Amino acid sequence: MERVGIIGVGRIGGSLAARLAASGEFELTVSDAYEEQARRFSQEHQRVRFASDNLEVAHSSDVIVVAVKPWDVAMVLEGIAGEVGGKAIVSVAAGVQIPAISGRLPEGAAVLRVMPNVCAAVGRGSAVVAANEAGEAYLPRVMKMFGHVGDVMELPERLFDAATALHGSGPAYVALFADSLVQAGVRAGIPREVARRLVNGTIEGTAVLLKDRAAHQVRDEVMTPGGTTAAALVAMEKAGFVGAIHDGVEAATEQSRRLAG
Repeated sequence: MERVGIIGVGRIGGSLAARLAASGEFELTVSDAYEEQARRFSQEHQRVRFASDNLEVAHSSDVIVVAVKPWDVAMVLEGIAGEVGGKAIVSVAAGVQIPAISGRLPEGAAVLRVMPNVCAAVGRGSAVVAANEAGEAYLPRVMKMFGHVGDVMELPERLFDAATALHGSGPAYVALFADSLVQAGVRAGIPREVARRLVNGTIEGTAVLLKDRAAHQVRDEVMTPGGTTAAALVAMEKAGFVGAIHDGVEAATEQSRRLAG
């Protein structure tokens, strides 16, 4: 049974730990800066052992997932560096690059970087993964782990900032769009709860369609010449809808690069 340690059981670390525990395929140990949070998490999930400190997590695991804020990564790595020999370190921190992680660990340490998103909480997330030379041997194991919370793809690390902007921040873009649609429905006279249900159902159904069809195909299927959809899309394009999306992703990409320092 794979021994996995997770340092940080917030949104991403907690989602991963919960899904791995439910699979029954992993021996899990968790810790958190807020000790009571990790203790409570282990009580709520079978097959999850509580550790009072990060060093204990590293000692009892073969794959160690560091799921903390970017500014806390260095401190965590320095605290466990003596226990990572022959093990893999997996970071999910935005902007913290593999060389920066490797530089705080013994030479030759296996390091992987994964960028998931919050949809992992419902097992429908997406993630990209990259590894240093030593970490490549762990790629199949780590991709299998994160496969429990969604779709996982290998991607060169040089594209991680753009991926962070696209899918890491992506749920917020979709939520903003959904909220705007609800507000537009209310403005048109539809009761708020009805508008919310209509919008949520539309987004859910469209996501299913997009699994088998390109986005432009779905758009063209809905849009008939001279119809309501065509009128709406022309108005949205005039208002700068597409340009705003491009600008948003570009801004998020640049912010991810700044986080890397």
